Amino acid sequence: MPCPRFALLVSLALLPGLSTAQTEWVDVPLSAETWWEQGNAEFRQGEYAIDVPAGSALEYKLGLQEGAMITYSWTVAMDDPSLLGVEFHGHTEPVPDEPGTVMFYKVHQEGRESGALRAPFSGIHGWYLDNQSEQDVVVRLKVAGFYQELAAP
Repeated sequence: MPCPRFALLVSLALLPGLSTAQTEWVDVPLSAETWWEQGNAEFRQGEYAIDVPAGSALEYKLGLQEGAMITYSWTVAMDDPSLLGVEFHGHTEPVPDEPGTVMFYKVHQEGRESGALRAPFSGIHGWYLDNQSEQDVVVRLKVAGFYQELAAP
């Protein structure tokens, strides 16, 4: 059975419109930051409406194992988005009488955010949302990757 990489290279060389066929290839070593296997983790994607009442705060949490990856995007429609304080962060599960680990990925008041995260440690990763306005708001979150849904606030 032919090597799949070789078959791909041959098919690329035969594509119409290529003026010259590639005759040699340099096999570049795979770097540690290029590809990650997620093992038996289940790929998920979801859209979530997070209600944040006026003058209140909550934490919206996802469970990620160390090395798990997500991509996400969220927006909020409100008169003054700067009145929604946001901390995108991760922390370990609380253990009685032991210090935990916390890392802040982004802290802002921009009213929207999108990005990707590779969890630096296993635990809870998510958003602390502080609605400092006088109107109830809904944060609309889209997320895809290898995460667990934790209990909604």
